[in-house]
Amino acid sequence: MGQGTDPAARNEMSEASKLVVYLELLARGEVESAALARELGLSDREAEHAWSALENLGLIGRIERKNELIVPVSPEAALLRVLRRQRTLIEKRVQEFQHLEEAVASLVDVYIPAVSAERSEIQVSIVSGRNQLLQALNDLSDSAQEIVSFVYSGPTPPLLELRRIFSLDRHLIERGITVRRLHPLRHATAPGGAAHFGNLIDIGVDLRLTPMVPMDMFIADTNLALLPLDPEDPDEGMTVLRGARLVRSFATMFEHIWQGATPYATTRTDRDGLKLTDEQAVIVRMLAEGVKDEKIARNLGVSTRTISRYIAEFMQRLGVTSRFAAGARAAQLGLLDPEPFGADRYSSR
Repeated sequence: MGQGTDPAARNEMSEASKLVVYLELLARGEVESAALARELGLSDREAEHAWSALENLGLIGRIERKNELIVPVSPEAALLRVLRRQRTLIEKRVQEFQHLEEAVASLVDVYIPAVSAERSEIQVSIVSGRNQLLQALNDLSDSAQEIVSFVYSGPTPPLLELRRIFSLDRHLIERGITVRRLHPLRHATAPGGAAHFGNLIDIGVDLRLTPMVPMDMFIADTNLALLPLDPEDPDEGMTVLRGARLVRSFATMFEHIWQGATPYATTRTDRDGLKLTDEQAVIVRMLAEGVKDEKIARNLGVSTRTISRYIAEFMQRLGVTSRFAAGARAAQLGLLDPEPFGADRYSSR
């Protein structure tokens, strides 16, 4: 159990030492941690790993004195403690959900009706799982009368999801509904992203890009909205809000972000003369992702002045005045999309 073995073997020994230490402790009843470590030939790191692992299992107790004492706990007692802790956590979680339900009920049944006559229009529900979420999105689309606004902050969707998005947007536009989509720039710079956005533009989607978006948001007019329960973890599910009084503040948030976003060009500009080398494409892609000149220069092994000069020249060639606009324009032209795919791929297979 010494320190002369390789790291992988030492890790295995550290795991095995838990049982050795525990059995030795059961035989002794109580012992100084340093003394036991020396007797078993454990390094300080291996010993601390063993103490911590056994303590996490509830199999030992540690008494802080001049010399730390380790006290063994029977497996039966440790198991009971773990089960009690699990039950406590479950009870706490149940109480939290009960408090949440009571808060929602109080707000919907008492406070909102007290200041509004729109009680019958207000509904709050939670959906989880792909099937429920798709149904909620279909309900949102079906209920729209004038405009649907989408904000998507997650990773670039796979091809099948892009097909579904394209079909949904085309269906809405055929009904005379205005469709607005707000995406982070990185979606346009992903492989196939520019082509997908071009397909959406072709069918009439109003598309804008922004450096970053706060969370997913789907809003129909100002009456229905889907919002994540936890913006940091989309898998937690979505909250469905119905009623203008509840949805209006989120619609206002969307409008604020929308006004500051960069419109995705509605015309396809000839890209002849703007073809990039592999190195130039790397520079523009990092530029689009918000990477600073210093880091781009380090990655490519050139000076910061060289990178700054190149970016300034590229902005001039594109006819834009900001770095973000340069990244957006490069993506729209397909300069960052080496393997574009067209609308015909949506209907293949």
